[in-house]
Amino acid sequence: MRILAGILFVTACVGTTAPPPDENKLDVHSGGKADGQSCDFASQSAQTYLQNFLYKQLPDDGNGAWYRMAFTFDEVRLPSGDTASITAYLLPDNRAVVEYREDHQSEVKNETVVVTGYSVDDTSRALTIRGVGTGTPVTVTRDNGGCVAGYTFGYTDDIRTAGLTGTATVLDSGVTSAVLVDPDHLDQAPEGARDYFNDQVASGDIVVIHR
Repeated sequence: MRILAGILFVTACVGTTAPPPDENKLDVHSGGKADGQSCDFASQSAQTYLQNFLYKQLPDDGNGAWYRMAFTFDEVRLPSGDTASITAYLLPDNRAVVEYREDHQSEVKNETVVVTGYSVDDTSRALTIRGVGTGTPVTVTRDNGGCVAGYTFGYTDDIRTAGLTGTATVLDSGVTSAVLVDPDHLDQAPEGARDYFNDQVASGDIVVIHR
C-alpha cells in the first residue's frame, strides 16, 4: 500500500518510518480472521462503511501517531500524458479536504488543495465529494490476500488540467503518519507545518480552491 505524506501533511520533520499500529488491520484486512476482520464489507450500512475512510487519529500503540485517510492507489492518465491522483480527508460535519497532484516524468506539478464537502447515499452507499467525483463501494484485494474497503471513483470535474473529468480509479482506505493541515483551520495545525504550508501557498507551489 502506498502511504502518503503529501502536501496536506507538510511538516517540519520527517514522518515516522515505524510500522503502522495494530489498528491498521482495520484498513488492510486479512480476509477471514476469527476476530471479524473479513472482506465482507457488503453487509455494512452506508454509515458503517464510511467509517473505513473518515479522517481520525488511530490509537498509539508505541509506533507514534497514525491517521486514517483515503487515497487513489492507481493514478489516472490525463490527455497530456501526465498522471493525476488524490488523497481525501473526510472530516466531521461532512467537510472534505482533498489533495490533488499531477506527475510529469517524476516531477510533481499542479499541487492543489480542494476544500469542499461530501455526502453518502444511505441506500446505494455511494460517496460524493462535491466538485471532485463520486464512487460506489468495492472491495479491493491485495497481492498478499488481504483486502481494503474502497470506492470505484469517477471524477466529475477537472481540478487543474483539462481531461480529468470522466476518468475513473479506485479510492482506497489507508493510513498516514503525519498531521493534516486544514486550510480553513490553520490554527489547529502545528506551527511548523502551518508556516511551511503558508510559504508553499504564498510561492504558488500549492493552490487552494473552495468548491
